[in-house]
Amino acid sequence: MDLATLSAKIATGRIGGTLSQLVPATPIWEREWDVCCVLDGCRLDLMHEAAAAGHEALPSPDAVGSLWSVGSQSAEWMDRTFAPEHREEMARTAYVTGNPFSSQSCEHILVTSDDVLPLTADDFGVFHEAWRDGWVDDDISTIPPEPLTDAAIAIWRHRRKLGIDRIVVHYMQPHAPFRSQPGWFFGSADIEHWGQFTDGDDDDDLDLEALDPADREALEALADAEDDADETDSMNDPWLRLRDGDLSYEAVWAAYRDNLEWVLDDLTRLLANCDGRVAMTSDHGNAIGEFGVWSHPPGTPVPALRRVPWAVREGRDRGTCDPALPTGLRQRGADGTERTEDHGDDIESRLEALGYR
Repeated sequence: MDLATLSAKIATGRIGGTLSQLVPATPIWEREWDVCCVLDGCRLDLMHEAAAAGHEALPSPDAVGSLWSVGSQSAEWMDRTFAPEHREEMARTAYVTGNPFSSQSCEHILVTSDDVLPLTADDFGVFHEAWRDGWVDDDISTIPPEPLTDAAIAIWRHRRKLGIDRIVVHYMQPHAPFRSQPGWFFGSADIEHWGQFTDGDDDDDLDLEALDPADREALEALADAEDDADETDSMNDPWLRLRDGDLSYEAVWAAYRDNLEWVLDDLTRLLANCDGRVAMTSDHGNAIGEFGVWSHPPGTPVPALRRVPWAVREGRDRGTCDPALPTGLRQRGADGTERTEDHGDDIESRLEALGYR
């Protein structure tokens, strides 16, 4: 076993999990903010790079600070951010999320507790799972930033009526899938058949020569992956494909940077339509080989995963857009507002599209 493999096993195993709990993390509740924008999976150096390029949503690079996140993966971050000891703050906070882990019990993630997930309307002053209605299956399968920004602006403008004085907006970008590289994410973006070029019934009629080179290459890669369980597990995770040599560092980083610009571009709209102190941070980063670790496994104390950005801007509501409050908005203890339909299949397929299954 080489050193990188050994260090990865330590970092992501029981020893790493124990050390991870000892990292002096800072819950977002300990910082000052009115609107906290969580940019899922954003590395600190990526945020510095975008600030150095002068993106208008960000302050100068010197003003982009950091904190140690409470988790190295989204479900772990939710579990610790929304833990029972923070109930008082949560009761006056709106949570708008694009991350489907909000409705997962996560019993398969050993570093989470049994006390937090799945989240419910009773946990917050206002709770809106934007991913339920805002998810799109276009070139890639994800929730773009626009519906979250719309919901955040409308809720923030109605904060007094809704009885809240803070809002957390959990965007999915810059987390994969990457808008600039849909071909990396293996096939149809149909939410029900992610990763498939056919429904399985027409394989004999599939003409490989009729496919364009990119689709043919991806289909061949899928066929190879079926023979290797580990590769199948990683085929929607660009960080693991980078590890395996399937993708180049330069290409992955460029696509990752583009996804950050995607969400930052929409944050300029939020800053122009929300009064108050707007913080930008992340739930976790992404490891690219540090201590032999790749992607963002839970319970991992690696700084590339746990040291995340913290940048603050002052928002000013100039009224440049006027979104409506989301339909079916759920408030703490409100009667008749909870959804009753079963979204289990949607949750699983959307987590798969993000590379979690």
